[in-house]
Amino acid sequence: MITIDVIGQLIPNPITMLTQLCSTLVLFLFVKKFLWTAVTNFIDRRSEAMQNDLRLSAEAKKDAEADREAARAEVRQARETSRKILEKVKDESEVLRTSIVNQAKKEAELKIEAADRAIEAQKKQAHDEMVQEMVSVAMAAAEKLMSEKADAQDDARIIEEYVRDVKGQA
Repeated sequence: MITIDVIGQLIPNPITMLTQLCSTLVLFLFVKKFLWTAVTNFIDRRSEAMQNDLRLSAEAKKDAEADREAARAEVRQARETSRKILEKVKDESEVLRTSIVNQAKKEAELKIEAADRAIEAQKKQAHDEMVQEMVSVAMAAAEKLMSEKADAQDDARIIEEYVRDVKGQA
């Protein structure tokens, strides 16, 4: 059977333990004397560099936010300006359309009035010509009657002949 010294295994050898403690102390002192300042300076510089990068990144973020807000304000202003321009153009086009329609109505009214005056002038001219023709007809009938003066029956016959002559000429 195998005998194992459990107690010997659990409690370390005091000389080995003391040697290990001394070597650890020497390593610690060596690191403290030669490396500790350099390592802490390196870590401090690295920390400062990271803090500087964080500060610069925060400033850049603030600048970006400010730029974004400025851009949004410009976009809002551009939209408002374009809306005002569109409204102005719409109003001007409505005024122009109204002006053109009114001008067209006036021109149409003037042309209608001119046409009415022309029609009235033609009616008057036709009426004057008809009256002149009636006077001429009456004068011709009267001449015919006077030249062939006879009785009432002859007068009626002469007028009927004259009317047939006039109808035949027309």
